[in-house]
Amino acid sequence: MNLRLLAVIFVLLSLAGASIWMKNDSRDATTADAEQQAKTRHVPDYYMENFEMTTMDDQGRPSSLLVSDKMLHYPDDDSTELNEPVMTLYREAGKPWIVRSERGWVAADNELVLLSGNVIIERHSGPNNRPVTLYTDRLRIHPKTDFAETDQPVTMISENRKTTAVGMRAYVRTGQLQLLDDVRAHYEN
Repeated sequence: MNLRLLAVIFVLLSLAGASIWMKNDSRDATTADAEQQAKTRHVPDYYMENFEMTTMDDQGRPSSLLVSDKMLHYPDDDSTELNEPVMTLYREAGKPWIVRSERGWVAADNELVLLSGNVIIERHSGPNNRPVTLYTDRLRIHPKTDFAETDQPVTMISENRKTTAVGMRAYVRTGQLQLLDDVRAHYEN
């Protein structure tokens, strides 16, 4: 009889252990499903206020500084959205360029920054160029190559000159600007 009782107790304990294991396994699957769903929806997983990020060049010097009053990170594509970003693009010689906008987006690999909404670019004077302020609605910045571009209308103000165009390329390292299409200049005395 003791052998029969031991067999029944063993079977009951085995069933209890199997049900606990299945319950935990199902809870792990539910948690994994919830995490996977969070990654497939475009919902922020964290945010920061007074965000600041410095990017360094190959020699360990600051290449750019990105500041924003609020940053949201999205796990589904590892992108970042910025509110009122200000980006400082440093140059080897001369003063940095300052770029401001209402909104910003940074790709997961930090190779592309998209700025939109009242984008203002300030290029200070340098040895071979005068100071200018540019206005556009959207700007793509490639921080690693110090290159910025837009296909939108651009207004450039410099001293007593106002120039409008459609599209622009900016080579930050050399301080050069290239206006692409429908360029019109207006000089004031």
